Amino acid sequence: MIADNPRAVIGVATGSTMTGVYHALISAAVERSLDASGVSCFSLDEYIGVPEGDARLFRSVLEGHLVDDLGLRPDQLITPDPRLAAESPEAASVAYERALEAAGGVDLQLLGIGRNGHVAFNEPGAQADSLTRTVPLEARTREDAAETFGGLATTPEQAITVGIGTILRAKRLRLLAFGDVKAGIIARTLQGPVSEDVPATLLRAHPDLEFHLDAEASAEL
Repeated sequence: MIADNPRAVIGVATGSTMTGVYHALISAAVERSLDASGVSCFSLDEYIGVPEGDARLFRSVLEGHLVDDLGLRPDQLITPDPRLAAESPEAASVAYERALEAAGGVDLQLLGIGRNGHVAFNEPGAQADSLTRTVPLEARTREDAAETFGGLATTPEQAITVGIGTILRAKRLRLLAFGDVKAGIIARTLQGPVSEDVPATLLRAHPDLEFHLDAEASAEL
């Protein structure tokens, strides 16, 4: 991607699945002496209510796993503004959509998937034309994050996320899922009906969508 397009706009996600992907990307960039100085990385989402600079913010995670090791400048990583989202959800949403538009749109969007089928923080019920917005987090999503935040009581209840419609505007989508914990939702996503109840199924409308799965995640297909 970077070799073919030195000014690529890449949509980036967080989570254990992506950590290995970024390590591989960094290794390839070093091995091939790729110049990433013109690349822009846009994050899918961010927690609201977590102090700025906290290691559990997605921006902090991406800075640690991607920005620092790839040699990017801080301004090459663009994330939704959680402070603005807390004060003015509409302003934060509009600002992020405009930033994506000004960058020329996303060339490659990397995605994970939650156990309930959420992509980014588009929880069940998210609409296919939804854009960046502030959302409440479902109980299962918060339960999955509770260990990181020291318990459910201190786990954020809201986030700002790009929408399904925002994701579908990207030129290429690549969804990755590893482990048997994802097998059930992968089967529903690929073989079940397209439904807002499983937001990941809405991605099947995209003309350039690929799933990258290990044997465990694909076990129920």
